[in-house]
Amino acid sequence: MYIQNTRPTWSDGVPMQPGDEIEVSYPDIHPIPHRGLIYRLIEGPFGVTGIEVVHNSKQPGVCLVSWNDFAQGQQVRLLRRPSLPEHQQVILARATANIDHPYDAVQANCEHFTDFCYNGVQGQSPTLQKGVLVAAGILALFAFGGDHD
Repeated sequence: MYIQNTRPTWSDGVPMQPGDEIEVSYPDIHPIPHRGLIYRLIEGPFGVTGIEVVHNSKQPGVCLVSWNDFAQGQQVRLLRRPSLPEHQQVILARATANIDHPYDAVQANCEHFTDFCYNGVQGQSPTLQKGVLVAAGILALFAFGGDHD
């Protein structure tokens, strides 16, 4: 009997690999997508038997979880991939070094974590920055947009 050694792929047929930055939305929990990284593909005798994801969650902070725990039944999307094998190694080394690092919504959220793993720059969160700008715009409308007699 021939059993094909299969590897999981993205919807476009590209094989999943460690270092892939991924995103999932939990519509019942919050509107902002959650990010993580594929940490490793667990190999069994007949192919991949599991996928571990490293991500930064409110509890317990940066940790390893199964694909199913990360996805929670939702579709997971690929955001970006390592540019080179060396980049993949750096991404995974940064992720490993941050395991058990605590979560902080403003300074160390899931987006901060994945961006740091990819580019080595601490504390950037475009999603958080957009949210702050939107909130500031709404406040400005209330402060300056009302009727002034």
